[in-house]
Amino acid sequence: MNTFVPEGDRLVRLLLLSSALVALGLLGSVSTIVVVLSFVFMLAFHELGHYLAARWTGMQVTEFFIGFGPRLWSVRRGETEYGVKAVPAGAYVRITGMSSLEAVPPELEHRTYRAQSYPKKMAVALAGSATHFLVAVVLLATLLGAVGSPDPMVWRVSEVAAGSTADGLGILPGDRILSVAGVETPSFEAFGRIVRVVPSQSVEILVERDEVRMEYSVVMGERLTSVGAMEGFFGIGAEHPLKKVGPVDALTRAIGQFVDLVAISVEGLAKFFTPGGLAGFVGGAVDSAGSDTGIAVASGTPEDARMLSIYGVARLGGVALKSGLANYLWFLVLVNVFIGVFNLVPLLPLDGGHVAIATYERLRSRNGIRYTADAARLLPLTWAVVTLLVGVALVALYRDIVDLPDFG
Repeated sequence: MNTFVPEGDRLVRLLLLSSALVALGLLGSVSTIVVVLSFVFMLAFHELGHYLAARWTGMQVTEFFIGFGPRLWSVRRGETEYGVKAVPAGAYVRITGMSSLEAVPPELEHRTYRAQSYPKKMAVALAGSATHFLVAVVLLATLLGAVGSPDPMVWRVSEVAAGSTADGLGILPGDRILSVAGVETPSFEAFGRIVRVVPSQSVEILVERDEVRMEYSVVMGERLTSVGAMEGFFGIGAEHPLKKVGPVDALTRAIGQFVDLVAISVEGLAKFFTPGGLAGFVGGAVDSAGSDTGIAVASGTPEDARMLSIYGVARLGGVALKSGLANYLWFLVLVNVFIGVFNLVPLLPLDGGHVAIATYERLRSRNGIRYTADAARLLPLTWAVVTLLVGVALVALYRDIVDLPDFG
């Protein structure tokens, strides 16, 4: 084992890091530490994807570190140095020759990233996001198999509006309404359709509570709709019990849900990174009543969501963890999908930028002559993207500090 810092200095740094984690737990909570460590492992797994793809394709990998800043511990195995650094803010892998600007000894040029074929470059560039997508699908399948998903064809009362027809009947959360006016109500949507067409009419309602069935005759309440018409109103909300599924069905459904989440993330990013989206986001930092168009990793609908900072996401993760392991795993699914999609935005320094450059070089190569993009010409755009991302992160942090969304 080769250490690269003096033993005493290394112990001091480890002590400082441990103290920082303890302080984080005291100032926040144990759940905060769990969320932070989850992010560290998630980002380390992202870099592990790049590392494995690079090694598999024969590229030279010189460093694989968890964390940034001063080196706490490291060991060299072959040509790669593995280790831990003081700031647990992610991880990184150093692959030789990621751009045409890097000076590389001639004898190693054939093992650089830039010297590889298009498929090998794509494998390395896409491997990071692929790890996030893999984690998301596995977690989704686990949730569907171990916890279950709401069964749309089985429902029960979740809440009762005060003063409503249901409240007057004594309907309680957990009750099942089997039929209205002799028509079965296998779904809450079917129940709603029947109720809406019988305002002020006397109807029979069959209710099941603790496997005991009760029949009531009641005059259905009514309410005014947005178009000025009257419709029936009973006054209940619905919940669907969770139903576990088998491994194959769980995986199939997980892939379907994953595709839906990817589409939502792409839509959110596309709306956010527009002049209107950015203006609304920055304006919201000045005026809390401003537009909130944007994205959040746990968004319900894009219209209600906005970009959260790391601080905001950590707070959201802490709330999810306190509410139960299943909710926290769902939170991790959303985070992994969003980070995976975000990393594929076709701009440097994101992974999608390397995908775009490799694709452009492949399209420009002709008759066996390989075209190489001039990395120096891309630097201004890269710095512009970095500046934009840093600006968004700072505005998001400010908004989360002064006006953190209510996560419940």
